[in-house]
Amino acid sequence: MKATSHAFALAAYLPIPKFRNVPPAVQAVLSARIYHFSISIVVRNLIIANRDGKEMSNPSGNLRIMHTPLVSWIADYPEQLMIACVSAKNSPISLATAEQFGDVTVQPPRTRGHTLQKIREAVAACDPRNITSFHKVCLAKRLNGVVEPFWTEWGDACPSHFLTPDALHQWHKFFFDHCVRWVANIIGGEELDRRLAALQPRVGTRHWANGISTLKQCTGREHRDLEKLLPAVAAGALPDDVLCALRAITEFIFLAQALFHYDKTIHSLNEALREFHHYKSSILRAGGHLGKNGPLNHFQIPKLELAQHVARSIRQMGAPYQWSSDITERCHITHVKMPYRLTNRRDYHVQCCRCKV
Repeated sequence: MKATSHAFALAAYLPIPKFRNVPPAVQAVLSARIYHFSISIVVRNLIIANRDGKEMSNPSGNLRIMHTPLVSWIADYPEQLMIACVSAKNSPISLATAEQFGDVTVQPPRTRGHTLQKIREAVAACDPRNITSFHKVCLAKRLNGVVEPFWTEWGDACPSHFLTPDALHQWHKFFFDHCVRWVANIIGGEELDRRLAALQPRVGTRHWANGISTLKQCTGREHRDLEKLLPAVAAGALPDDVLCALRAITEFIFLAQALFHYDKTIHSLNEALREFHHYKSSILRAGGHLGKNGPLNHFQIPKLELAQHVARSIRQMGAPYQWSSDITERCHITHVKMPYRLTNRRDYHVQCCRCKV
């Protein structure tokens, strides 16, 4: 679906509260609670329709009793944590912690029942109105302090199911933020830029005449173009094991974007990810994984852990590419920035809402 198809409608503007004279931990808890409360108001009719059914006409004009389950919620990693009511440095869809993000072993899913049970235990141990103390109890249980998730009464909605993979953030941005950095750290930014600039310009693919070592961010289209070029460009400059790891994770990203998946493609996808984990230690030995204070000896990358659950999501929810946030990111322009430009910059919230009615 193209971003210009106008298939998305604005349902609501969510508040971004700022609380005065409160510590950052309390600010985070209150913001998460307001987020869930606001969403619960917006989706109230959908929850009722899912429970009781609602008469709607199909394309032929016939009335049908329709139910509206929560199938997918498109979000990036920080928002997924907030939706799943999970604290930082944890997986929103599995029981993995930060120390397990780089493991090849797949952790059990973080089910709806598990999260709700942990919330009940936290409420029993401490009064939720005492936010400071309650937040400490929640951190011990890997929760973020939300007491009433908006999806609690939405049928059998489970975050481990409806938080589907997001191609833009989990794959393409991961590739630029990590894979490109690994290559640049090993062979040097100047050498990578020279190799990219030496490529013959080709219609349909971005030509990096000035290289990429100094870029801070790129568009989704440019991320995809780099995925096509980087393994071939880095060949001969990287150690063989590092090149195998880079090729494997690139193959995983390309296979995961398929519009149709079969047992064979899912098997190939899992094998590509397994191959990356087999060779990933070579990236550390080559000094490719660097932090602010020098080389790192781990792969505590949340998006790498989320990749372990792509095959499960495909079997449950279908091809992940239909849940990409490419279109919803575009909606920030068409549904937020463009209406704002039509206002007089005073009381613009009300004017933006009237513009989209």
